[in-house]
Formats: sequence, C-alpha cells, structure tokens
Amino acid sequence: MTRYSPLFDQQPLILASRASALATAQARIVADGLAPLPVEVLSLTTKGDKILDRSLADAGGKGLFIKELESGLLRGDADAAVHSMKDMETTLADGTRLAAVLPRDDRRDALVGPFQTLEDLPSGARVGTASVRRRALLLHHRPDLDIGLLRGNVNTRIAALQDGQFDAIILAVAGLRRLGLDVDYAPLDLAVMPPSAGQGALAIQTRDRDDPRSLAVMAASADLGCAKTTTEVTAERALLGRLDGSCHTPIAASATCDENGRLHLDGMILSEDGRQAFRDRIDGFGSDATQLGETLADQLLGAAGGRHFLA
Repeated sequence: MTRYSPLFDQQPLILASRASALATAQARIVADGLAPLPVEVLSLTTKGDKILDRSLADAGGKGLFIKELESGLLRGDADAAVHSMKDMETTLADGTRLAAVLPRDDRRDALVGPFQTLEDLPSGARVGTASVRRRALLLHHRPDLDIGLLRGNVNTRIAALQDGQFDAIILAVAGLRRLGLDVDYAPLDLAVMPPSAGQGALAIQTRDRDDPRSLAVMAASADLGCAKTTTEVTAERALLGRLDGSCHTPIAASATCDENGRLHLDGMILSEDGRQAFRDRIDGFGSDATQLGETLADQLLGAAGGRHFLA
C-alpha cells in the first residue's frame, strides 16, 4: 500500500503501458501496489510491437518498446510508465527519472516445450528466440541447434511452438509466471543461461519535475521500490552502460545482494555466433554497485581484447 494523496481524487493517476497481455498484467501489479490511489492504465502500442519481421537489433534496438511510453509521459498523457527493466536503455529520456524498481521476480530464462534441459534437445532442434543474448548462449552450449527468429507477444510465440514451427522456444520465467500460463517449461540454470540486465524486475518511470502532481507520483512510486533489487539492477545496468551494450551485442549480467550488504555480480559477453565467450565475476559492497558494474565491464573487455569485440 502506498501513501494517499488528494491530488488524485479528481484525476486518477495514469499509468502508461504497452498493450500486450504481459505488459497489462505488469501494469496491474503496479496499480494494485499503488492502492488506495485511484489508477487507470493507458495502453499504447509501441514500434517494437509493430515490427515483427526482423530482430530488435535490426529494427532499432530495445528502446522501441519504451519510446512511445516516454513520449506519452512527457506530453502529460500519463503520470508514470511501467516497463520491464530489461527493455530499458541505460540512458533515460531527458525530463524523466527512474522512480522505483519493484521486488524482482524469477530472473531465469525458461525452455518452453517438452524438454527439461538444453542437453535434452535433439541434434539440429529448431529453437525460437528474438534475443541475441539467448541465441548466442544457445549456440555457445549447443552449436548444432537451429536458432530461428521468433518475435511477437508471449501468446503468439507459444502458438508458434504449438503449431510445430519450433521444437522449443526460450521465454522469461517471470513473464510466464505473471501471465499464469499453463504451458510446459523448465527454468534454465543461471550457470548455463545468465540473464539480461534487469531481467525479472519491473520499473516505474516518471517525469522529473517539481510540480505537486509529479512529486506526488514520484513519492507514491517510491513506496513500491525494493532497495535490494535496485542495487542489483544498478550494478547490472552499470556493466551494460559501460559496454555501451546494444541489442547487437550478446551481454548477460546478474547481480545478487546478500544479507550482509555484499554484492556479487556475474557478467558475460559473447560473439553473436556464441563461439567466443568471456565470463567473470566481481564482489564488493552494494553501496559501490555502479563502480562494481563498470569495473567488471572493463575486465570483460580486457579479456576479450578490447572494444572491437563488441558488435
């Protein structure tokens, strides 16, 4: 439950969200958390939802999922925007701020279909994904696999699997859980499939202004934030930002904070075909999350021989 403000009695707090079933479910999580404030969800179709015939990297990057939401926020059509943290670029739009990172759900990837592990997949199995990270990791472990481009919302991807277009597909466990879908899937070990930065976390983006309504929205959003998840995501995104990670570069980052405030960050960069991979980890204090992420990024670049390794 968040703090009440009479500013929203006449005009409800408006949350901008993508129009997909998963995005809507995630917006409802935030809306429920903002109770007793009156909240409405504004569903917007993004360019990332419209361009389905090529990878995100070729279409313009993962920012395609958030630009329309940021524009609506800055125009005043919405008070806040709800994002999957992994879809957010490391640099926010001018005039906005990251108001809260919610407690993290499962950060693992899921192997959706009748198989329990990557080793169970038959030789030459066709596996669907839209992520360059997932593609590179799959080929790193199983170069014999046939990795096919699979875009669209979660239900569309599952339908492609059920229609026999793929032997298995890779989706985020968190998304499957939030949708409550009754499908066969097996979570993949983090040692095998480390996640993207921010995977499993939800973010609330607000206007960075000092008018009473904007301040009330920021305060209400902050009440939903999780300090542990925020620290973890800060380290992961610092690594990503230092590498100038785009959707062309397969990058994985996973941080965990223990009960003593120590941060453990695991990072990995790969070539697009998965043949080359460099992985390392770093430990330190959670208060140094940004520095730890940047330091680990430098270590990975050093191991890879420099920035020319990045796509």
